[in-house]
Amino acid sequence: MPSPSRRTSLAVAAIVFVGTAIPMVLYWLLLGCTATVTPEEAKCLLAGHSPPAALVDVRTPQRFSAGHIEGAFNWPLEKVRAATGPNQLPTELRGKTLLLVCDVGLASRLAVWHLGQIGAGPAIHIRGGIQEWLRSAPQPEGRQWDRWRTPAGLGSFPFRPSPPIEQALAVLSYFLIKPIYMLLSLLIVAVLWRSAAADLVALRWGTIAFFLGESACAVNYFGYKETSYLWEYLHAAGMFVCFGFIAYAVLEAVDSRILGLSDPDRRCAAARLCGACIKHAGVPCGLQRSFCVLIPAVMLIAMMVPTADWRDTSYNTLIFGEPYNYGHLRAFQQVENWYCPAAAMVMLIASLLILLFKRREPIPAAKIAFAAGIGPLGFGMFRMLLGAAYDENRVWFLFWEEATELLLMLGICCLLWIFRRGLFPGFDPWFRSVIAFLGIESQSSLTDGVDT
Repeated sequence: MPSPSRRTSLAVAAIVFVGTAIPMVLYWLLLGCTATVTPEEAKCLLAGHSPPAALVDVRTPQRFSAGHIEGAFNWPLEKVRAATGPNQLPTELRGKTLLLVCDVGLASRLAVWHLGQIGAGPAIHIRGGIQEWLRSAPQPEGRQWDRWRTPAGLGSFPFRPSPPIEQALAVLSYFLIKPIYMLLSLLIVAVLWRSAAADLVALRWGTIAFFLGESACAVNYFGYKETSYLWEYLHAAGMFVCFGFIAYAVLEAVDSRILGLSDPDRRCAAARLCGACIKHAGVPCGLQRSFCVLIPAVMLIAMMVPTADWRDTSYNTLIFGEPYNYGHLRAFQQVENWYCPAAAMVMLIASLLILLFKRREPIPAAKIAFAAGIGPLGFGMFRMLLGAAYDENRVWFLFWEEATELLLMLGICCLLWIFRRGLFPGFDPWFRSVIAFLGIESQSSLTDGVDT
């Protein structure tokens, strides 16, 4: 039979694997059966295709009149769903490959599914809708930045000039801040590599997940200009797994190193508050009862994320002469606003049930479930708050996201340094020998400056 630590490791691995795989499975089930093209692929089909292709805008006539892609034919979703057979297609669309588009790629997906059900087509959904279509605008000619057009564009594309300070921040975010905190994360992993304490092991795995997630972010930025759904999801998955492991590291550190709640042979730090302790008397645990109140409160806070408004801004700008599109695609927001709080609710409910009904040693399992809920909730809440504050200026959104992640890695480094004697026995002699070898200070001054 597996040991308790082995069972814990298997449980954590299962939560990570299932939790990160579910969104990809759902994406495949929802979109895998729907013919989909990117905006760039749609433009190629419109340029030359046999049979000819037609661009169909399924938004309402009001939305269509307010602004639409040049050459698009308006066939609202309501009328699409009213069609019962191929013979009810508008005359202009018969015998053509239908490329369906909407604002963010949701209504067009429903339209493609319905047309497939009634045998009308071929019909293809344009991924990301007009929000993603804006990303495919080519670099403007001359200096007419305010009239950024394409041969099959929306007329004047949304363009927002970025002041020099914002352009500098955009470059600083990805070319300085990101490399620094990624190097710091590798340093933390190296320092923690041989650690066996549960809190340090969790911190190590959290930092590994952070590095992998940010590596995926870098691949998406430099390789795909943030248009790859897969790499952006891997970035998000790395971050909410990171948040979960760090949350567990904090809970475990506070429990094992400060409170002593889970240690049956150690006096709990909260014993004075409780009066009588569950370890020595038949009384309920005060801290456990407090968490039975805290967890429902966190669950209520989790409801803030899925009820937040969608942020579908998409605009083009220039960063030191290079065209770039800033926007947060609805598909990415669905992971953050829907899946993350849903996963958090499941794990928080599991944590609460463990505390209420598990008779023997409920704290270790409850901590795992609680941290597994805090991970996706923390990531979803973080993205929601940044989006609410900086939706109209994505340069600042990305800068503060990168700066916060730098602060996270710096904070971990500072804590490990401040508490190094308690966390890493034998660290100071090793540190003194390295510094002496480098010749930075004399051995005597090092000895004088370190407590013994």
